[in-house]
Amino acid sequence: MSQINARMDLADGHSIPTIGFGCYDGYGDEMVQAVRTAAETGYRYFDSAERYRNEKEVGKGLAESGVRREDLYILSKIWPSSFGQTEETFDQTRRDLGTDYLDAYLIHWPGQDKPARLKTYEKMMDLRSAGKIRSLGVSNFLPEQMEEIKEEFGEYPVIHEMECHPSYGQRELIFRCRARKMQPIAYSPINRAVDLNSDTVRRLAEKYGRTPAQIVLRWHLEHSVIPIPKSVHGDRIRENFDVYHFELDVADIIAIDELEAGARAGKDPRTFPEA
Repeated sequence: MSQINARMDLADGHSIPTIGFGCYDGYGDEMVQAVRTAAETGYRYFDSAERYRNEKEVGKGLAESGVRREDLYILSKIWPSSFGQTEETFDQTRRDLGTDYLDAYLIHWPGQDKPARLKTYEKMMDLRSAGKIRSLGVSNFLPEQMEEIKEEFGEYPVIHEMECHPSYGQRELIFRCRARKMQPIAYSPINRAVDLNSDTVRRLAEKYGRTPAQIVLRWHLEHSVIPIPKSVHGDRIRENFDVYHFELDVADIIAIDELEAGARAGKDPRTFPEA
C-alpha cells in the first residue's frame, strides 16, 4: 500500500481511499480552509457527521477545492437522537455537504434503543436502493450489534469505524470485521498524540526519518486499517498525508503492536450515548 490515493475494495463492490481526512472539531472559515487544504494536498476521503455541526463548512471547502465530485469519497454519520428522522437527517446532511449522494452513511453510535437502531438501518437500506447512498456502515458497534444487523437484514455493513490506535489496537474487533468483510476505519488514530510520545514510536521515527505521527499512521496502513487523522493546521494536514513513500519492517510493526494497553480514550459504546 505505497500508492498515493490507493483504494481498498469493499464487500459491496465499491472502494474507499486508504486514508481519510477527519472533519471533527473544526468550525467556520478555519474548517473551510482546512478542508480545502486537505483536498489540495491529495485527500479524497472526507469523514463527516451530523453531530460535528460543521457539514456546511465541509461542503464549502470541498466546493472551493475544485476537486470533481466523482473523485471524492464523502462519508457521514447519523446520531442516535436522529434515529426517528433518518430520511430528514440524511437530506439535511446531503444539502449541507452539497452533494446528491453519499459514498457511505454510517450509524455513528449504536445507542441503547435496539428497535430504533434497526429501523434506522432499514431506512438507510432504502436510501441505498434509491441511489442516494452507495455503502452502509456502522461506528462504535459491539460484536453482538453487528450480528443483529445480519440476523435482521441478511447482510453485514461493509464499514466499521472505531477508536483505534497503538494503545487500543482493537485486534479482536478488527479480526471479527475481517471475517465478516467489514472494512475497519480508525478514528483517533494517533490517540490524541498520546502514543506519539512512546519511546518505541520516537525510536522508529528517527530510524525512518519520519515524524511520530507518520509512523503511527503508516502502522495503520500496514494493518489495512484506514486512518482518518484530523487537523486544521496546513503543515499537519500535509504531514499526515505523506505516508505512502515508505513501509515499516515487520519487526517494527510488531513493536508498535506491543504498545497495546487496552486504553480506550473515548466513550464506551456499552453505555454511550444514554439515549
